[in-house]
Amino acid sequence: MQRELFPTSPNKGEQARRRLLLAALKKFGEKGYENASVREIADEAEQNVAAIGYYFGSKERLYAAVLEGIGEHLRGVFSEVAAESRELLASGEPDVATAQSIIKRMLRTLLGEQLEGSEFEKIRLVMLREQAAPSENFELLYQKTLKPMHELFTRTVGITTGEDPTSTKLILRTHAMFGQVLAFTLARATILRRLGVKKLQAAHKVMIAELLDEHVDLICGGLAWKGSER
Repeated sequence: MQRELFPTSPNKGEQARRRLLLAALKKFGEKGYENASVREIADEAEQNVAAIGYYFGSKERLYAAVLEGIGEHLRGVFSEVAAESRELLASGEPDVATAQSIIKRMLRTLLGEQLEGSEFEKIRLVMLREQAAPSENFELLYQKTLKPMHELFTRTVGITTGEDPTSTKLILRTHAMFGQVLAFTLARATILRRLGVKKLQAAHKVMIAELLDEHVDLICGGLAWKGSER
């Protein structure tokens, strides 16, 4: 079941607020924070400009609310696998096979969000802009969502490789594992051209997921073996 962005109640006022958030997300993604005007956002949401001041106070606060909503969405998407990972880490003697299975689920979850047809399509451009040129509000997204998720994933990877989860090397390794999925967003046009298709089909998605599983087995298994040889 797909999670909804900026979920709210059926209340008319709350629905108007949500329309402004979705409109702002679209315009900030298309034009960037500086170039997206409150007039454009209000028109997209079919609201008057004063509604932005009423619900958010200012354009800056509207943008902060957009990033907070993105963070809330991502935490919801990863909630189940994150809870399973925390339970494993708290067990005292974490099982390597279970950790490896969780890593696969994390990557598959991220893959599902990255591919076409998900809510990630709506947040993709804002996320890319924040990664390329972080705004002052990036800390909202980083501290509450990206950092905790990255740390959790790194600790889980550390179980399978035997590496220190606080080490620079494992942090970089974990980021590289994330990166193989993010490539399907950042370099989507290239892979579509290489495959000769206009969009990835169901069979492509299955194959990508299977390849990710293979990579997890090879990376984690190879590094565990390398560690045992020392």
